[in-house]
Amino acid sequence: MSKILSVSVAAYNLGGMIDECLNSFVNSKAIDKVEIIVTDDGSKDDTPLRVQKYVDLYPDSVKLIKQPNAGPGSTVNSGIAHATGKYFRMVDGDDWVNTEIFTEFVNYLENCDDDAVFSDYDIFDDTAKKVIETKTRALVVKKTLDINDCYKDLFYEMHATTFKTAIFKNNGIVLDNGFYTDMEYLVYAMQYVKTVSYFDKSVYVYRIARAGQSVSAASMIKNNAQHVKILNRLIETFERNSVGYSPGVGEYISKKIADMADNQLRVLLIGGDKRTQIPEIKRFIKELKMKRPKIYAYFKKGKKVKLLTYSNYLLYSYVKKKVEREF
Repeated sequence: MSKILSVSVAAYNLGGMIDECLNSFVNSKAIDKVEIIVTDDGSKDDTPLRVQKYVDLYPDSVKLIKQPNAGPGSTVNSGIAHATGKYFRMVDGDDWVNTEIFTEFVNYLENCDDDAVFSDYDIFDDTAKKVIETKTRALVVKKTLDINDCYKDLFYEMHATTFKTAIFKNNGIVLDNGFYTDMEYLVYAMQYVKTVSYFDKSVYVYRIARAGQSVSAASMIKNNAQHVKILNRLIETFERNSVGYSPGVGEYISKKIADMADNQLRVLLIGGDKRTQIPEIKRFIKELKMKRPKIYAYFKKGKKVKLLTYSNYLLYSYVKKKVEREF
């Protein structure tokens, strides 16, 4: 049977969680229409052994790709390389899908021909052990929309986005091997999107507040150079290709990159002290303003930027405390 959806699952030392992820797929009534491509990124625990059990039970639907540790982005590149489905999406190995809704979603994709499909998603707090929020949008449901007519209302998160596999295959999209490549996943693919549709149910469950996540404060500080690298790659892509973007695509990508720049500002605000941080933040903002004016036009609208620049950094301590509480 031809596959409707290819799911790229990143797995690294997730022996305690990968079963929850894979069970959410294999218990779906649409499992025969799906291929789950699990790329084990050199795990040192029993993750590959656990995944192999699913391969043995569902050989037509679950694939295990083993590789030496190369970074999260490399697992997505692996998924793209092995994907055969009509549509493609990422799922982190510590997250999962809502099984019954996932069945409906796959059936919807089977009869869909849009370049990208957006869907709701849940945020699961790993400390509270419960869903604390459902992200949703007020869009026309299950109807083909022109990207130029709806881009302001679309999600800017990987958890909500599914693309046609051909977008990656036909355009030779390759992500950086490291962290934060979900940003590249969105930006690189969105360059080729003309039509979208919206599936108004929570397909994806995104786990937060787990120790060691790449978006935790400690990880963001540790991997700051990687974050800057991806930000610069995305800006360079935008500057190189933006002339060819439709208005909707250009606006979407500009906003996404500005969001990442705002996240970089958050990283610069955590840890450290006033003496070292303020000069570094000033340099970052000035460089964006002088060298990346199109991105800066969106970036400067952020609340943190306004509070810092309009107060001439007198509100630095207030903004810093607020950001650290958020983390």
